[in-house]
Amino acid sequence: MSISKQKKASKELLQAAHKVYHYRRDLISEGRLVELDKAVGELQALTEDKAVKLEPLSACMGRLDALLRKIGGKIYPKTFWSDNLEVALVAAIIVIGIRTFFFQPFIIPTNSMYPTYSGMNAVVYEDKNEAPAALTRAFRFITLGARHKSLVAKNSGAVQLPMAANRSGSMHMYSRQVKGKKWFVLPTVLAEYTILVDGVPHTIRVPADFDMQSALLDSFPRSEAELVRTQGGTGYALDLGTRVEAGDAILRFDITLGDALFVDRISYHFKRPEAGDPFVFRTRNIPGIEGDSANIVDKYYIKRIGGIGGETLEIKDSSLLVNGKPRTEVEAFARNAHKEGEYGGYVYPSSNPANPPKILTGPGDSTEIPEATFVALGDNSANSLDSRYWGFVPEKAVIGRAIFIYYPFTKRWCLAE
Repeated sequence: MSISKQKKASKELLQAAHKVYHYRRDLISEGRLVELDKAVGELQALTEDKAVKLEPLSACMGRLDALLRKIGGKIYPKTFWSDNLEVALVAAIIVIGIRTFFFQPFIIPTNSMYPTYSGMNAVVYEDKNEAPAALTRAFRFITLGARHKSLVAKNSGAVQLPMAANRSGSMHMYSRQVKGKKWFVLPTVLAEYTILVDGVPHTIRVPADFDMQSALLDSFPRSEAELVRTQGGTGYALDLGTRVEAGDAILRFDITLGDALFVDRISYHFKRPEAGDPFVFRTRNIPGIEGDSANIVDKYYIKRIGGIGGETLEIKDSSLLVNGKPRTEVEAFARNAHKEGEYGGYVYPSSNPANPPKILTGPGDSTEIPEATFVALGDNSANSLDSRYWGFVPEKAVIGRAIFIYYPFTKRWCLAE
C-alpha cells in the first residue's frame, strides 16, 4: 500500500476514534480514555508528518485499532448496521423535512379531476383467459404502476353480483372494507367485492378508492343485467346474463396507478391561494366531508380552487361564473365551459337524500363564499364529490399547490395544470 493510501486510512481511523470517544466516553474508564488520547495524538502527528515512513504509520494504526476494538462496543469495529444506520437516519430526517416543509408527494386515487389528472383506472383484458406474460406485467408495473388482478371461477354457473341497499333505498354493489398491506409492508384499507357463480361466493380485493363498478361494466359490456333474488332468498343480486365454466377467468384487469405528483407546501406561506390553483387539503377540518360530521377521517384531497372568500359563484350552461362572469383563470375552466374533449362541463350536484348538496344546488342558486375559505371543485364535475356536497374548505386545511406530475410516464408527465 502506498503512503498516500495509508494516510487516507489513518484519517478514517482517527474519525472512528473521535466517534467512539464522543459516543462512549461515559462508559469508558479514565485510564482507557488517557490511553485513547495518547494513541490518537501519536497517529495524528504521524499522519501530518510529510516525511513519515510506511512502517511506523502502520504500526501506530495497529495500536489504535487494537485499543478501539477493546473499548468501541457497537461503534467499532464497523458493521453493516453501524456503518449505514446513521446515514439512513440522516437521510430519513432530510426526507421528512423536505416532505413537511417543501415538497410532499401525493398520489391521486380517484378520477374527480379527470382528464386533467388521472386516478386509478382499470384496463380490462378482452380475452379474460389469456394471462399477460411476466415480462409484460413487469413493464406495465414499471411504466404505469399497473397491478394485475384476476378472479378465476371455482365452479361453473351463472355470474351474479350481490347488491345492497343504502339509506335512500337505492341499490349498489355489495362490498366490505378489510385490512390489507401496501407494498407488502404498510397497513392499508382494501375493498372486498363478492361475485357469485351459481351461488358460490368468489371474492376479490382492490384499493378502497378504486372504481370497481367501472371495471365490472367494462368486463361485461354486453350483459343484460337483471335484479334477482339470491338463492337463499335473503337478498338481491344482479344477474349479468353471463355463464362461466370452472377454471375460466371471471375477471382479468390491470389497475393503473393514479398520477403521482409533488405538492408545493411553501409558496402559500408567501402568497394567497388563487382561483384555478390545483390544491391539496386535509379533510379533518371539514365537517361532513365523509358524510358524517361525527366520524371524520383525516385524508388528503386534491381539487381545483373554484372560488375564494368574498366571491359569488354560480353554475350556468356548463360554465362556472364568478360575480356573474365566466371564470377563465386556467384552461380547465374554459374547457369545461365549452365541453372540450373529455371535459363534460360543470353540473349541478345530484339530489341524494343520503348526501344532500350544500352549495350550487341548482339553476339560479348562487353562493357567496365566506372570507378565509375556498370552494373546491373537481374538473370531472359529474363524477366529483366536492364543495357542492360538503361546503367550504377553510384556509387552515390547505396543504399546498400541485406543481409536477412525476409518475407514471404518460402524456400527463409534466408541470401540473
